[in-house]
Amino acid sequence: MGIAYRSISDLHRTIVDGLHMLPREIDLVVGIPRSGLLAANVLGLVANLPTTDLDSFIEGRVYSFGATKNTASFRSASDVRKVLILDDSINTGGAMREAKAKLMACKTRAQFVFAAVYGLHGSDDDVDFIFEVVEQPRLFQWNFMHHGLLSKACIDIDGVLCLDPTDRENDDGPAYEAFLRNARALHKPTRFIAYLVTSRLEKYRSLTEAWLRTNAIDYGKLIMLDLPSAAERRRRGTHAKFKAAFYRQCDAEIFVESDLRQANEIARLSNKPVLCTETHQMVLPTTPLRGLFNMRMPFDPFAFLRREQTIPEALRYTIADAHNRAKSRTLVTWLGPRPDGFLEAIESIRKICMAKNEYPIIVLSDFHQELMSRVETPAEFIPQVRHLPSLSSGQYQDYVRRRYDLILQKWAISREVTLGLSFEEFLAEQLS
Repeated sequence: MGIAYRSISDLHRTIVDGLHMLPREIDLVVGIPRSGLLAANVLGLVANLPTTDLDSFIEGRVYSFGATKNTASFRSASDVRKVLILDDSINTGGAMREAKAKLMACKTRAQFVFAAVYGLHGSDDDVDFIFEVVEQPRLFQWNFMHHGLLSKACIDIDGVLCLDPTDRENDDGPAYEAFLRNARALHKPTRFIAYLVTSRLEKYRSLTEAWLRTNAIDYGKLIMLDLPSAAERRRRGTHAKFKAAFYRQCDAEIFVESDLRQANEIARLSNKPVLCTETHQMVLPTTPLRGLFNMRMPFDPFAFLRREQTIPEALRYTIADAHNRAKSRTLVTWLGPRPDGFLEAIESIRKICMAKNEYPIIVLSDFHQELMSRVETPAEFIPQVRHLPSLSSGQYQDYVRRRYDLILQKWAISREVTLGLSFEEFLAEQLS
């Protein structure tokens, strides 16, 4: 089962990418409590608009704002003319219908526009528009500890339910026992958790159970590592293997892990998805492909904005399909040697991009007729030295640099996934 996950960073990007859908002359953004307040504040900051919550608006109050806010000519909620009512997501539409009922009883002459950042296909009956379609099952960074999916989950303890112990506290002795009694809660769940799976040693079960009772954490089973000491645990390096072995054989559908390295290993060994709270990303069980390439996925959430501001309009490509046009664009490059499994690796990454509502642009250093004929997204070409035998080394370097830069500019790339060699490594190889 695929679980769609969106982080707060994704929320920001979705709102920025969807601003073109926002009606003109909005005076005020009203968030539907509680999660809608997060979305409303992000949109208010991005679009430079004042915000408030639903009940405050009905009572005629707007949050105070700084001098930079676009406040039109109003001083209170009664002065606004057009109001955006925003929620983070819409499922059955119950919260939005309840908000509409409250507004109907409110004496105001304002015009209302209703929207949600995330919605389902067909969920736009209760709103005027949604920013992005994300089907169920789905999980958000701001609600993952309050979601019914916890009843089908394995959850790590240290780094998820509580802060990790410091080096001083992690002595496998009195200091560690004090930590177990007094660990500070981090993400506190409000739902039943099927399995707590931790690398804490079995000898600390009673202290761990006491802490869980004190923090009112409701769970089914507590799975702990049965080794004599922390030194033996470190010697074996069995953290991820232990967690993955249980996750693989149980009925859980998701594992929540704090450490990215362990998250990747658990996903690989269990062949199931893992939510990593260190980076707030869903790690998919595609890591066997890592043996085929060196994958780097740097992401700058503001890169798209900077490029949009600096790219000449004539250089940008316009995608005809409106749904794809609204997506951020991800560059997927495979430069240099291509091992067996090349096509499967490209297709796997392309599907991941599509699942994240991104539009992938593939870049190759050689023609590959089968790939170019079967993929549904654009494919670009960076030539090798052998393709341009008449050029000197300096001319070749200047040409491919300009060509690569043009690809980045014309597609307004917001994220890059590098398979095989990076551009600089590829260029160095060609000139060697």
